[in-house]
Amino acid sequence: MKRTILCLTICILFAWTGIQAQSTVNGSRLNLSPKKKSLTSGQLKFSHVPEVLNYKPLSVQKPMALNNFYRTLLFSNTASVESTAVSTTEVVEKNVEKRSAGIESTTRAEEQLYTSDKITVSNIYPNPASEYAEVDYTISPDLRDAKLIVYNVLGSQMAEYPLVKNDNKLRINTREMSTGLYFYQLALEGKKVATKKMLVRHQQ
Repeated sequence: MKRTILCLTICILFAWTGIQAQSTVNGSRLNLSPKKKSLTSGQLKFSHVPEVLNYKPLSVQKPMALNNFYRTLLFSNTASVESTAVSTTEVVEKNVEKRSAGIESTTRAEEQLYTSDKITVSNIYPNPASEYAEVDYTISPDLRDAKLIVYNVLGSQMAEYPLVKNDNKLRINTREMSTGLYFYQLALEGKKVATKKMLVRHQQ
């Protein structure tokens, strides 16, 4: 009997000390959120703020001189614009002429397969070809050997056409070729100098 009373008193004592340990003055210890302190207006401090803000309006010291400057600048520009109107139109016309000449030269260069001081060879036309394709060329007598070689897509040589010095046109028979993509290559004195694509498409 004494043991049970002793055990009960010990349990009550431990429970009481646990309750005291969990409770604090301002509430439970489990409430861990910090309390916000309210700041009064006297405690707020702003740094680098002037007490009085003084704004001064922008003023020009000599407005008449500024007006005279812009007036002379405006009227002098109108006179110079009128005098240079003719010259600007001439410059525009010259620029248009230069551009058109440049476009013509680039289109001529695109139409050529190869151009040098000894030989000039055009691209094959028509491209795509059906029955035949032609090449225009001019060759100087100083050039010993010039020929046009036709390859298939796999790189196998299909035909070889010499460029004759006394002639200025080469006709390639494409009637026997099957429809597909081919390559034609210009070789000068054994050196391959230019290669382009040729499409053969037969009309059905």
